[in-house]
Amino acid sequence: MALVPANMDKSKQLEAVMDWVTTRLAVSDVPRFSDVINHAQTEMGFSDLKGTAIARQLRLHPAYLMNSQQKKGSKRWGNFRPIVVNQLGSLHADLGYFSPKRGIETPPDYRSGFLVAKDILSRYVYVIIITKNKSADSMIRAFTKLLKKHEEVYGPEGHKIQSIGFDRETSVMSNKVQAFLRDQGIKFHSFEMSSSKAKGAERAIGQIRTIKDRLERAAGKQLGWWRVLQTCADILNGQEIRVPSHRRLGYAPKDINQTNVKDFLERLYKADPAVYYNQFELAPELVNFKFPVGTFVRPKLLVTSSAVIGVKRSEVTLEDTVYAIVQQVPYTTHGHFVGKAYKCENLRNSSTQIFDEHDLAETVAE
Repeated sequence: MALVPANMDKSKQLEAVMDWVTTRLAVSDVPRFSDVINHAQTEMGFSDLKGTAIARQLRLHPAYLMNSQQKKGSKRWGNFRPIVVNQLGSLHADLGYFSPKRGIETPPDYRSGFLVAKDILSRYVYVIIITKNKSADSMIRAFTKLLKKHEEVYGPEGHKIQSIGFDRETSVMSNKVQAFLRDQGIKFHSFEMSSSKAKGAERAIGQIRTIKDRLERAAGKQLGWWRVLQTCADILNGQEIRVPSHRRLGYAPKDINQTNVKDFLERLYKADPAVYYNQFELAPELVNFKFPVGTFVRPKLLVTSSAVIGVKRSEVTLEDTVYAIVQQVPYTTHGHFVGKAYKCENLRNSSTQIFDEHDLAETVAE
């Protein structure tokens, strides 16, 4: 695209930027807000055009109008725990679904959703359609396809999948699937209510839904999700990685492999020091925790309720499950504060979860 004179009227500049977005959508590329701002200010020469003005205009673009993310408030910025992994092959996985839409029917074999697995370090996303049903055999077929796709991407000499984290999906927890993963040399980690899953596969599912919606709005018609699922994953895997400070690392997920992962880690640690410092333990005795070890707690649960007529409201209630705090876990947040978390043991089955302090409420044993 030819450069547009930078001294033109601001409204004309914004119009030119939106024209560029439309041309990218026409070739099945869905630029992020940061991509659009960067392209306008550096590639198009609109250095005086503020990012807030570009973002405001982009939210009015027909393809972005209905699914632009909104911030929850500046006080929450940086107040979350980084996931620390320094090797490739550690995946977060989850099952995703698309709501049925009038006028386009999902084939019977594709009504069990799709498997999404995301490499925690490289952010590479794998997508596999679950066929027939969600039985143990179907999940084994999906994991087999995932392993085959991994080898196609990285080759037989590439890194191996070391571990997979998943929620407690019944078929995945079955003896049959667990035995299959063990035979492949893959460690399995289950998680239940921990917010860590949202940072991996669950976030990728949300991004896939957003990209599909924008592709549909740009095309002016509904698209079968099973036809564009891999396209959405390819778009994510081709977008340059950026850290919470919006600094770019010069790598897209598809670019990272064993030969350059050391350089990627160096760039990551420099751009986001919290990831580096979280490799080291903080002394719990130097942190003022709210709950001592041995306290009984319940996780908070955000429940949204609405009447037939009225405004939706949110209220915080508590989960039925009671946990006992067995360890205090201080950590460095992305905002470089000291975060407070607890390793908690489920009194019913002795499984453990890690919760942030603000997600827990003191209770009594059952």
